[in-house]
Amino acid sequence: MKPHIYWVLIQKELTEQMRSGRFIILLAVFLFFGIASPLTAKFLPAILPSIIKGQNITIQIPEGTWIDAMGQFVKNISQIGVFIIILLSMGTVAREKENGTASFLLVKPVSRNLFILSKFTSQLIVLLVSMLVGFFTAVLYINIFFGSFPMTPFAQIALILLFYLIVMQCITIFFSVLIKTQIPAGILAFVTTLLLSAVSILGKPGMYSPSHLLDESQSILTNSIMNWQPFAGSLLIIICCIGGSLRIFRNWES
Repeated sequence: MKPHIYWVLIQKELTEQMRSGRFIILLAVFLFFGIASPLTAKFLPAILPSIIKGQNITIQIPEGTWIDAMGQFVKNISQIGVFIIILLSMGTVAREKENGTASFLLVKPVSRNLFILSKFTSQLIVLLVSMLVGFFTAVLYINIFFGSFPMTPFAQIALILLFYLIVMQCITIFFSVLIKTQIPAGILAFVTTLLLSAVSILGKPGMYSPSHLLDESQSILTNSIMNWQPFAGSLLIIICCIGGSLRIFRNWES
């Protein structure tokens, strides 16, 4: 591996992410949920009764807590956030295949392995920065609305959420390498996400699904012992996606 070329490729990817606005979009999404989640937990119990007033419906909603705000953040990111990540990552390689940028770069002294690894690394950096912004924004607003709270459990849950998002991102990039165009790659990534959720209900084999990561994160709040299977299954998927992408792209005829 040539570290200087690898770093140049990462810089090129990050610059492209900024110019195309994909970095800003993901950052804005996480920032929005970092603000909106505590707001929802704080004011929804007061707003909902006024909305259904006069409809002969009685709903008793307890006052929101920092746990509700944290749960809302995880829920929003794991659902809408995943969808946004797929949309932004589905063209990671497929886009450069379509416009010929990949062929141009490979004419230069750039190995195919470094090309793919720089894609995974740059996407991970963007995701990590976005998660940090969303997390610390949520921490700030939870403190404002609910007072001080134990931040360590929230940080641990956020790390598990990040691990889950990395799995989804790696799956999307893999299909972006496998498929020639962006939209089919995104569709396959989305379908795979749904399949992993469906597999999670299949007893013991389903415990290896990344979908269980979010369930396991709740064990932190109850001081329960977490199952290792979702973590092992997720790590295996990440390794297979990266390894498969390297192998496929080495055989790609530009």
